Amino acid sequence: MHMKKGLAALFAAMTLTAAPLSVWADVSHDLDGNGALDKSDCTLLCDYLLTNRQDIASQQADWDGDYALTAKDLTLMKRELLKPKQDPQNPQDPQTHVSGSEYMAQVRSNYVTEVPQDILNAKGGELQHITYFSTKANKEKGSFVWLPPGFDASQKYPVFYVNHGIQGSEYSMLGDFKILESAAGLIQKGEAVPMIIVFTFMYTNPNKDNCSGITADEEPFYDAFLEDLTDCLMPYIAEHYPVKTGRENTAVGGFSMGGRESLYIGVSRPDVFGYIAATSPAPGVTPAVDQFFAHPGSMSEDQFRIDAPYEPYLLMIAGGTADGMVNVSPENYSKLLTKNGTDHIFISVPGGGHDGSTGIPLFYNFIRALFKA
Repeated sequence: MHMKKGLAALFAAMTLTAAPLSVWADVSHDLDGNGALDKSDCTLLCDYLLTNRQDIASQQADWDGDYALTAKDLTLMKRELLKPKQDPQNPQDPQTHVSGSEYMAQVRSNYVTEVPQDILNAKGGELQHITYFSTKANKEKGSFVWLPPGFDASQKYPVFYVNHGIQGSEYSMLGDFKILESAAGLIQKGEAVPMIIVFTFMYTNPNKDNCSGITADEEPFYDAFLEDLTDCLMPYIAEHYPVKTGRENTAVGGFSMGGRESLYIGVSRPDVFGYIAATSPAPGVTPAVDQFFAHPGSMSEDQFRIDAPYEPYLLMIAGGTADGMVNVSPENYSKLLTKNGTDHIFISVPGGGHDGSTGIPLFYNFIRALFKA
């Protein structure tokens, strides 16, 4: 019974936007015979997992090839539906500036480990709290929106979405990581592009308002923020604030669970997010084992990559050598990206912990480099 409840919660968290997804067809996994991979196929697989119904083509539903149907196959099906596809009749290369590798080489050569003290003490901009309706959580959720110094409502600005750690909220990233100070100081000095920053509340569970702990049951409700972000929060921001659109104007980054989810979001939707950052990212985007539990993975190791034509303009990961919470998880993500051919910048911070000692320099350098490729 507990397993069935968990699968039901997982499916609820993975609810898909129905309309356009059927055109991203992979008929080799078409379970209902309508000639397309779509939401109805997810429903059939979920019903099978919950009730052991027999009227399902098990070979077509077996995404990971392990000859067994599990929640992992449901996750892989969802990922395929969300994966961006190009129209073969209208091929486009979204990279209109320098390549990601060229730009990351520039950023890497200019990375600084010590953030200037005047930046850490900088002030400026306006912080506003907003609420928006999350169709994924079926409730109102909160976020903070920061408007840069010199904000002009007649101008449009790129947007940086910031994600918090587990059991956190939209308040969690406002202080210790000096994100607002770095942005204000760098913008005022002319060293960063004026931008809007949105501090998110990731936990997306229709049945609970807050995460109860570091457990396998809670992970899907953080992964569900991918759809909440793209389907609900981003449209709200675009309607109420003067923001630029396009992956060249959209960034996502975060700390710990927020770092993990920023990697998951960026890898899953590189057509939307051109800039990605993760400080002390928690394990679990791919299968992993840590001191808490065995993470099944939100995607396989070979799926953890960003392919042409959506290579990131900038992808940065930082890990502290004294981080006893996520340990070597940041470095493991870096090694996997290297193995899979996705260029990125990995920073190992000597003596850095699971806190601002690792995150402050990462966010300072990331903000300084945003939206300039």
